Amino acid sequence: MGENEMSVFGVPEAEEEIYRHFLRNPGTRPDDLHLLLHSPPGETRARIARLQKLGLLHTEDAERRIFPADPEVALARLVDVRLAALHQEVQRVTRSRHVIDGLRAELGGARSGAGAAVPRPSGIERRVLVSMCTVGKDEAGARKLGVSVRTYRRHVADLIQTLGATSRAQAALLARERGWI
Repeated sequence: MGENEMSVFGVPEAEEEIYRHFLRNPGTRPDDLHLLLHSPPGETRARIARLQKLGLLHTEDAERRIFPADPEVALARLVDVRLAALHQEVQRVTRSRHVIDGLRAELGGARSGAGAAVPRPSGIERRVLVSMCTVGKDEAGARKLGVSVRTYRRHVADLIQTLGATSRAQAALLARERGWI
């Protein structure tokens, strides 16, 4: 088989081999598959169960015959699972910003004033943050808050800088993680 093509989706080579087996032999029973794969029966059953949980294999009848999901459907499911895992990883990384805040607080004890913790936003800043998350355009956000577009944009820029963000989306995410919104 060569390289494990499905590894990028988190499918180990042994599981890919099982999926490919059922693509070539749809409707077969898994009874002696472990002999073909040279693995213990329990491992093979566990791998089949995982592939079924992922939606790559399914049993259609009382005879326990196994059928593969269409490759396009299977890969779409794997992409969804992989993207969810990557999203969780990105969330863990962005949540690590609190480490910087904690370290800065430690530094603040050593130096007066410098590196002090970031103060919580004012009422208007909190409303701007909420608006950034819910309103698409600056004009709509400014109108909703009853301020000029220029004032609204100034608040947005100040919040981005205060949070140490590089974009509006990151600022909104950081504010949410800090419990500001």
